[in-house]
Amino acid sequence: MRGPTDLSQRDILRFWLPLASTWLMMAFEGPFLAALIARLPDPRYNLASYGVAFAVAVIIEAPVIMMLGASTALVDGRISYLRLRRFTLILNVLTTLAMLVLVVTPAYESIFQGWIGLDERVANLTRGALLILLPWPAAIGYRRFHQGLLIRSGSTRLVAYGTAVRLTSMSATALVLFVVSRSPGLRWSA
Repeated sequence: MRGPTDLSQRDILRFWLPLASTWLMMAFEGPFLAALIARLPDPRYNLASYGVAFAVAVIIEAPVIMMLGASTALVDGRISYLRLRRFTLILNVLTTLAMLVLVVTPAYESIFQGWIGLDERVANLTRGALLILLPWPAAIGYRRFHQGLLIRSGSTRLVAYGTAVRLTSMSATALVLFVVSRSPGLRWSA
């Protein structure tokens, strides 16, 4: 990749466009899932649960989101790669453990039904969704770390291709589960 002083508008567009397309693809994900959930029995409870679970997952994943920026800025060789990869692994484990502790301990009821004041049914559906989302923070940390490496090397098209594969597999899985599953939503039974 050329240096910053050699960049033309065309170079910038070629680098930027795949990254912009990834954000457009990711913006599609939420409304698509909400549209499917809205067609389930009891959409009011299921959509409420989806909204709460997604918001909580985003809060828990917040520390790993910045791995894209960190790996883009900090990895410039083998040693920095190995150190940041180790840091990413530790952060992934810690965020996953935090989510697990939140979901399976009595803290869940205190926070979601006590402080937040969720209806018991929404709280139970949200707990089931968060259990399914348990691997999400670590998966996102792993993905964002590697996306940063791709961006640093100028391979922004690969980032967009990866996002397209992720969105396609998520959409296909959601559609198959929507058509095949008879579950009215996610349930938690202690």
